[in-house]
Amino acid sequence: MRFFKLFISFLFCFIITYTAFSLNIKVRVLSEYDVNSVNVKVVSGSYMVLCNNQKVFVDDLSPNEALTLTFHKNQIRLEKGIELIGIYNHIEFIGKKYNNTFSLSSPQIDRKRTYEEHLTVIARDEMIFINRIDLEKYVAGVVQSEVFGSSEDVEFFKIQAIASRTYCLANLNRHLKNGYNLCDAVHCQSYRGKCTEPDILRGTFESFSDVIVDSTNKLISTAYHSNSGGMTEDAKNIWQVQVPYLLSVVDTFSIGAKNYLWEKSIPKQQWLNFFINKYGEKYKSPELQEEVLNFTQDKRIAKWIVADDTIPTKNIREHFNLRSSYFSVETKNDTVYLHGKGYGHGVGLSQEGAIRMVKLGYNCIDILQFYYSNINIIKYTEIIGFE
Repeated sequence: MRFFKLFISFLFCFIITYTAFSLNIKVRVLSEYDVNSVNVKVVSGSYMVLCNNQKVFVDDLSPNEALTLTFHKNQIRLEKGIELIGIYNHIEFIGKKYNNTFSLSSPQIDRKRTYEEHLTVIARDEMIFINRIDLEKYVAGVVQSEVFGSSEDVEFFKIQAIASRTYCLANLNRHLKNGYNLCDAVHCQSYRGKCTEPDILRGTFESFSDVIVDSTNKLISTAYHSNSGGMTEDAKNIWQVQVPYLLSVVDTFSIGAKNYLWEKSIPKQQWLNFFINKYGEKYKSPELQEEVLNFTQDKRIAKWIVADDTIPTKNIREHFNLRSSYFSVETKNDTVYLHGKGYGHGVGLSQEGAIRMVKLGYNCIDILQFYYSNINIIKYTEIIGFE
């Protein structure tokens, strides 16, 4: 079995490398860190190094060779061991073989990161690290970063790969003015480098180039979350944008999963102060206090109507850092108890619900069409602009 998984991993990398159609993207990595010194080490393959567009070494860098980059006075000092190579504002590491990987390590980041293919480092007000990589390898890395450990089912990894690939292609221009397509933070999708899990690689390969489109063949916004609490949310209630594929659906598949139920206790006066400070002194009245101290959501309610006020439940979620906006309120003595359902904004795909559907025998397309309404799965090469 282990040999089979390793073979699938090798096959995936081989096919992606040699496929006739390959889309490369630029992803800013280490975007959430203030890195002023980094060690770039070749893990496999070989790398040509260009500094300010000039080759600085006669021979390409081989495995285990490393360079140190230090940010100083808005420029980059490049060193090999104790030797200063030069000071530059633009450095490229260009992979020259078939399986090129490199690692980045620094006192400023939480752990060493390993990436595939190419790296560009630019000096601006800080060092900017850009990983130029094949789309499918990037997608596999995103899936590992987003959902590793949540499932062992290849079918679920296919689902997440399709959602992640769609999100990537729909947002390719998000950071274009900065010189790259996406960053590695969660608002673009978490990306921590090379995928090392064979089943995720297999799921990505089996869904190769698949994306989700609406009835007009336009890429959709593939919102996803951990658990819907038994009912997904309409996008209009969260983001004030009505789209035909992000509609609320009853989701019994998420019931009973790890993140289905949650509870939180809050001091009674702290709870009341939220309403007083946000909506006025009238919430000092016993009648309104009784109402906000006892509240039930039998189904998701985006807007809680109290007196003449419309209170978005997502605002309460954000203020008290709740797992979801799907909660009921119970008060005992001086404590408010919130009994909640679900984890996340509730829009689109419920990951735990999808995992449950896979175990029940539903296939990838069935599951995507359950959580995203009125959609189809096609190859992105069928979309104008991606031929």
